[in-house]
Amino acid sequence: MSLDHRESIEVPASGRNIEPGLVRAVAGTFATGITVITCSTGDNAHGCAANAVLSVSLDPALMLISLGHGSRTRAAIERAGSFAINILPDSEEGAELCSLFASRVEDKFARAAHRSGVLGAPILRHTLGWFECAVDTVQEAGDHTLFVGRVVDAGHDEGEPLLFFRGRHRRLAA
Repeated sequence: MSLDHRESIEVPASGRNIEPGLVRAVAGTFATGITVITCSTGDNAHGCAANAVLSVSLDPALMLISLGHGSRTRAAIERAGSFAINILPDSEEGAELCSLFASRVEDKFARAAHRSGVLGAPILRHTLGWFECAVDTVQEAGDHTLFVGRVVDAGHDEGEPLLFFRGRHRRLAA
């Protein structure tokens, strides 16, 4: 189907106002990794936990993140023009970073070891991997903003990922 014909698709009345709770429950059946999205605006570091992350392209290397309109980190990324995706490991440190960056604590970076990436975004220590990206494209999508970033630097370590499934952290089966 061509995207040029999308206006001709009839959406049944029952599908127009699907309940957000149902969408959340069904989306929760899709296991995802857990990341911390970070950026820096001058002397201020910003970050939040997120699982809406996608590898878009290998050539050029592009990553996509989705952040809610109310996210302070979303607003900071718009100002910074860059961000980092820090992939959390299935470890005590990974679980602590997830809890910290999912919270509303003001100075998260005083509690999280990190260094500055080539574009200035905080790269967290004790992660499974990370990407640092320059914002390439910004798109509003419902109650979220999609950022596609061009990868300018990346790294990884050994270990297993911290997973999110049906509202809880999970482990890979041995």
